[in-house]
Order: sequence, then C-alpha cells, then structure tokens
Amino acid sequence: MPPTGPGGLGARVRIGYGLGSFATGTFGTVPGLLLLSYLTDVLGVAAGLAGLLVFLPKAWDVLLNPWIGSLSDRTTRSRLGPRRSWMLLGALTMPLCFAAPGLDGGPAALYVAVLLLLTASAYACFHVPYVALPAELTADPDERARVMSWRVAFLAVAILLSGALAPPAGRGHRR
Repeated sequence: MPPTGPGGLGARVRIGYGLGSFATGTFGTVPGLLLLSYLTDVLGVAAGLAGLLVFLPKAWDVLLNPWIGSLSDRTTRSRLGPRRSWMLLGALTMPLCFAAPGLDGGPAALYVAVLLLLTASAYACFHVPYVALPAELTADPDERARVMSWRVAFLAVAILLSGALAPPAGRGHRR
C-alpha cells in the first residue's frame, strides 16, 4: 500500500475517488424509479414479467459480485493495478448497455433482460473493485474513512440529482 504523508491523500484523490459514486448512485436510482413503469407503460410488457426483469439483475449480483471480487483480489495482474483495470472495463462497457429498444411486448422484454444483465455485469466490474480501492490507496484507517466519506457524499448527491432529473414515469408513453 502506498504510504500517505502528513496531509493524507489530498482533496484531488478524495474527489476523484468520490466521483465514481455518480455512476453507482445513478445506476442504483434511475432503474428503480423508472424501469418497471417503462417496461409496462411504454414497452407493453406484462407487469409480472416486468417485475421479474427488474429482479433478475439483483439475483445475478449475488452470484457475480463475489466472483468479480475474487478475480480482482487474487488473479488480476495489470500495469493499472488489480482494481483499476476492472473499474475501467465496467466504466467503458456500462454506458453501451443503456439503449432503448424499438420493440414491444415479449421481444422488448427479452431485449431488456439481456441488456439489463449485461449492464449489471458491467456495474459489478466497476463497483466491486471501486469499493475495495481505498484499502489500497492508504494504510491509514482514518484516511480511508475520509476517502469513504467523500464516496458517500458524492453518492448522496448522485441519488438526489438522478432522482430529480430522471424523466417522469410514462413520459413518451406510446400506448
């Protein structure tokens, strides 16, 4: 672990680390606010199937997150370090999975299911190493607590902004 000087990691590192919470906060908030009504009201997916589609990525996380953590901890060798290479993979692939289908009903449900599982996988590639990173940034527990407090502060802002700026459910209603 890199040593930290008398001033700790500094605001640049804390802010840089905290900015990652904009992605995690937005992904955690917007689908929860909009996806179910988007699936049922806009894409015409049956409510029970839509609920299952929203649940599947959560169940997938239970299996995927420990595996990503294990790979990040034990097997990844990269010039960027074991955490940053996974975070970069997740950061680059996650936005590619956000694309609205031009479909309705069952085909839309299948499309959303596949892309939502891919997005959840990309999210895990970013989020799991992201949360583990502070232990590698500093050996000082007080400094790790400061870094994590920046993460939580940015997370709160991201949740508030993404919730407030997300379009109202049903906007663009096609039915």
